[in-house]
Amino acid sequence: MKRLFLVAIAVACSIQSLCPAQAPTNEAATNTVKEQLRGYVATFNQRDPNAIVALWTEDAISIQEETGSRTEGREALLVEFQRFFGDYPQAQLMGQVDEVRFVGPDVAIVEGAATIMTGDEAPIRSLYTAVLHKQGDRWLIANSHERDIPRAPTAYDALQPLEWLVGTWQDETEEASVMTTVRWAPSRNFLIRSFEVSFKDGEGFSGTQLFGWDPLSQQIRTWVFNSDGSFGDGTVSKSDNDWLIKMNQIQSDGRLASGTN
Repeated sequence: MKRLFLVAIAVACSIQSLCPAQAPTNEAATNTVKEQLRGYVATFNQRDPNAIVALWTEDAISIQEETGSRTEGREALLVEFQRFFGDYPQAQLMGQVDEVRFVGPDVAIVEGAATIMTGDEAPIRSLYTAVLHKQGDRWLIANSHERDIPRAPTAYDALQPLEWLVGTWQDETEEASVMTTVRWAPSRNFLIRSFEVSFKDGEGFSGTQLFGWDPLSQQIRTWVFNSDGSFGDGTVSKSDNDWLIKMNQIQSDGRLASGTN
């Protein structure tokens, strides 16, 4: 059972009425899944096993890939959830949906990650792939596969995929010239990026950016501090051959900004 409940965090979400007659692919449908995730997290944190298993089909199957453990049927799931909340009465969870694919009017595949916090023990974070079936006006979990997120032994090991950044880089556009230097911190637990921007009109701009490993959330994080007084933080992830940086920033005048590069 160890993490079978994690799938429900991010994929069930009390999902209702996501799909019209044909399989939806638009952003609105995906946002609906994510919005309902927030409602499901609140329900789960009330620790009601009956409400949770109601979001699975009668013949649902949950598989933990590392151990090969398999739980079949809503009744078996109910027993596992009751046992879990008996052992961890203060359990709290967080979840995220990374991708939603509608493969038919009544079938959706969802991928994402979930984190469970049980108190003094280290948080448990898992990745999942789940198949949802539409029954009536609700989307229920029919099949789920969970797998552990490999833990990097050290921050240096975790940042190795970004080591190709180390060196000096120069970018030229019609409006500006950008000089960037990336180096390891002495401890090799952080990558440090220094950059200077020279605009054609004579103005300049500079800043410092750090890349580090967050062992709690098991992901690469980044922080940036700019010469105009603005600063921000974000996360770094890989999608196919691209590296994505999602940032939240506070501008020098107090305005908020966010974006994905």
